[in-house]
Amino acid sequence: MRRYKEQESREFKRRKRKQAIRRKILGFCAFTFLLGVLCGRIVFAKGDKDFVETLAEYAQKDINEEKDLEPDIEAGVEGQGFSGNLLTAGEETQEEEAWKLTLVNKWNPVEEGYKPALAEIENNYYFDARAVGYLQEMLADGRRAGLDFWVCSAYRTVEKQTELFEDKVRRVTYETGLTGEAAREKAGTEVAYPGTSEHNLGLAVDIVARDYQILDEKQARTDEAQWLKENCWKYGFILRYPTDKTEETGIIFEPWHYRYVGEQAAKEIMEQGICLEEYLDAVQTHEKETSEKI
Repeated sequence: MRRYKEQESREFKRRKRKQAIRRKILGFCAFTFLLGVLCGRIVFAKGDKDFVETLAEYAQKDINEEKDLEPDIEAGVEGQGFSGNLLTAGEETQEEEAWKLTLVNKWNPVEEGYKPALAEIENNYYFDARAVGYLQEMLADGRRAGLDFWVCSAYRTVEKQTELFEDKVRRVTYETGLTGEAAREKAGTEVAYPGTSEHNLGLAVDIVARDYQILDEKQARTDEAQWLKENCWKYGFILRYPTDKTEETGIIFEPWHYRYVGEQAAKEIMEQGICLEEYLDAVQTHEKETSEKI
């Protein structure tokens, strides 16, 4: 009995020591944790301060850079379209509008080396990226009306235009017997000389009816061609080579060839039944008369 009590006493003391050691370990862990939190708060507080200061420095830098980039409106900025007055929202300068009315024909070739920024219309055909959205909208609206358009040509490189022109010269020679300059002149009324095609400009597109893809005057009788002629101006396009305008344009009637010029010019051209050359002549005459009055 005595031995049992002694053994029980030793066991009790052993449990007490274990509990004491456990409490010390837990206390040490708690102390370490609290110390870590305290140190972390100090470090993060300093880091937050540095971070905030860094943000402030960058913000001030951006403000200073924006101030440096602000144009001097009163003095005007060369090449930026400023002339002492701020432009109101939505207005475009004449320079910004000019690209839409670039004249390309047999007497006015594309600027050497010119290549527009392009975007795909559909089916691997490309158009000037600034106007491709208007073209896609026109095609989509016509298709919603039940028409079946087929884009058969759009932007072309000068090299591609050269291939097409030389092929046309060969066909003219075979069909008419004309040779040399006579054959080239005849071919030039149907396929533009390399560098003088609006397709090289990136603002022209050939659109036909899917069920009639022949490029001849019968194309004008299709529902697709008639819808385009009536509605193209709403999207900034014109029928570029209308009937009875070959003398002015240098190209025969092409009911499939549409050119982007912007909505205002397109509306006036289509309403008046004139071609782009006549429109630009009228604009130039008006500007000259206006300047003389001033």
